[in-house]
Amino acid sequence: MNVVFVHPSYPNQFTGIANALSRKRGWECAFLVDRAFTGQIRRDKPPVAYYGYGEEASPLSGTYYTRCIEEGARRGKAIVEALAHIHASTGIDAVVGHASFGATLFVREILAIPVVSYVELPGYHPAFCRDEFPGRYPQSLMDVALRSLIHSSVIHSDLCVVPSAYARDLFPPELRNKVRVRMEGFALPPPAGDREALRRELGITGNGPVIGFAGRTLEAVRGFDVFVRAVGRIRAVRPDAHFLVVGDETSIYGNEASYLGGASFKQHALRQEGMEDEEFIFRPFVPHDQFVRYLQAMDVILFPLFEGAANWGLFEAMAAGVPVIASRRCFIPEVIEDGRDGILLDAADAEGFAAAALALLEDSARAEAMSRAGRQKIARSFSVERAASGYAAIIREAIRRHGSGARNPYCGRERGICPAA
Repeated sequence: MNVVFVHPSYPNQFTGIANALSRKRGWECAFLVDRAFTGQIRRDKPPVAYYGYGEEASPLSGTYYTRCIEEGARRGKAIVEALAHIHASTGIDAVVGHASFGATLFVREILAIPVVSYVELPGYHPAFCRDEFPGRYPQSLMDVALRSLIHSSVIHSDLCVVPSAYARDLFPPELRNKVRVRMEGFALPPPAGDREALRRELGITGNGPVIGFAGRTLEAVRGFDVFVRAVGRIRAVRPDAHFLVVGDETSIYGNEASYLGGASFKQHALRQEGMEDEEFIFRPFVPHDQFVRYLQAMDVILFPLFEGAANWGLFEAMAAGVPVIASRRCFIPEVIEDGRDGILLDAADAEGFAAAALALLEDSARAEAMSRAGRQKIARSFSVERAASGYAAIIREAIRRHGSGARNPYCGRERGICPAA
């Protein structure tokens, strides 16, 4: 079984799954990524083959609400042409690609290869998740355009895979029969050992507890402002506490920047509570290995998420054995059993987050039990091997559907317009 995973970036959501599948008998996996990552891939020497594609440097129209469609179509053209060469050279039994970037848009129609489209969130849903920063007309146009790209890619695929049932239910009903749910897998890191030594190594001094917040960015969709409000309440009770924040000071997914007059959301959240940077330990978003070490330095971590189909930081925190306090919305109730392997609260309940964190700090037995339960949940339900087996089943189903004719009636026509096709 020769499978090519397609994604613009490296590493990506498919990295662990492809590596695990390649270890299974009868599976050969390769990647097609933007060739801008060639140097990094050569340094890392990954265990599977990598190919590169390059997009043509044609100008975009400059219209913001069509940008995602234009970029997706241009990227999709480069990808299908690169896949044609790979297919002619080695043969491809199936393609798995990130549909939100246009990776699968043309593949089944041009090459008649079975296709599984991956989608995280089928639209710009984070732009509409905070009542304080409501989405406006431009965000609505962009949302419809992105959904059009994604829905079209799913129509022109044999199956679609999403990381949560929550994400599946955001698709229109007429497409859900093609959508399968499978979260990517996570590995359990070895125990940190001497946590105090680890904290000193990471520049965290003092003997007080460490309460954490972690994510790619510090923005409204992640509830960074709720975390900041909770910090004020925790500090009033535990003045010895440290507050470790890992993430970049930018907004990617939401539209709060248009309301803040040039300030970052981090600056806005601190200003709202009269706090200064020096009251926190801020670290930028870091590579995975270092990210896990920061997690292991924490006594408890807060995830007041407002939107998302998944959050890899939350899974990594559970795998690292950090007790998790998170919001009771979007995908999270699918993952955390309230009171057993985490605590669930209303996303905006800063007082609740603070009270739950303080209670865990005072009850070490409960915190340790929650830590163990979180690691067990990851090992049992969200391991890399389990994810790879799930993807293998989805890929096989896509191949069966493709062969049975459960596809677009135009698929499989001789096109003659793609190099080496």
